[in-house]
Amino acid sequence: MSQTLERALTILGFVSEEPRHIGEIAKFLDVHHSTALRLLHSMRKYDFVYELPNHQYRLGAAVFRLGFRALEALDLRSIAHPFMVELNDETSETVHLGVLEHGDVVYIDKVEAKHSVRMHSRIGAIAPLHCTGVAKGILAFMPPEQRSELLHGQELARRTPKTIIDLDQLEADLNTARERGFARDDEENEVGIHCVSAPIFNGFGEVEGAISLSTPTSRVDEKTLLGFVPALRRAADRASHELGWSPT
Repeated sequence: MSQTLERALTILGFVSEEPRHIGEIAKFLDVHHSTALRLLHSMRKYDFVYELPNHQYRLGAAVFRLGFRALEALDLRSIAHPFMVELNDETSETVHLGVLEHGDVVYIDKVEAKHSVRMHSRIGAIAPLHCTGVAKGILAFMPPEQRSELLHGQELARRTPKTIIDLDQLEADLNTARERGFARDDEENEVGIHCVSAPIFNGFGEVEGAISLSTPTSRVDEKTLLGFVPALRRAADRASHELGWSPT
C-alpha cells in the first residue's frame, strides 16, 4: 500500500471518532503540518472529509454515500429490517442485526429503543464474538468445526465480571443456546445490559446472521426479557423464510 493512501485511510479512521484539528491529525500521523494539510486538501476535494467552520475536520459526504451503498448491497438488511421494526414496536427495546464478515461479527442495522435509555452500539461496529448476544446467536448455530476455527486463537477478553473467558465454558454455553433456539448475553459485554438473540438462516439452512434484542437490566428483568423470546424468534424465522429457509 502506498504511503499516501495509508495516511489518508488513517485520517479517515481518526476523524471518524470525532472532529479533529489539523495539528491533532499531523501529530497522529507523525508528519509535518504541511504534509497533513496536503492530504486533507485532496480528501476534501473528493468529499472524503469536510472542514467545519472552526477548522476541524470530520468525515465527508462521500464516506456516507459509500457506506450506505455497501449496506444496501447486503440483501439481508433490507429483508430483516421490517421484522426488526415490528419486534421493536412489540417490545419497545433496541433491536440489532449482525452478520459475519471476514471472521468478525458486524452490526449492519439497528432499531433504537423507544425509551430514553439507549444502547451505545452503532451500525458498522464490530461485536466481540465471545460476549455479545448477536455474535453468540451466529456462532451457536454454525457448524462446530467452523465455530472452533473462528474462536481458535481469539482473546476472550474480560469485559465485565460475567464475561465468559474460558473456551470450554463458552463452547458449552453456545451448545446450550443451539439446543434451546436462542443465545443470551447476561451482562457479559456491558454491565447493566442483557440481551437475547436468534439466528437467521438462508435457503441452504446456513446461518446468515442474527437478530438480537437488548435491554437495560434496570428496566427489564430476566423474566421479562425471556418473555420476549417468542417474538424475537418469530422475527428471525420470518426473515429466514424470506431468504428461502424452511424448518423442515
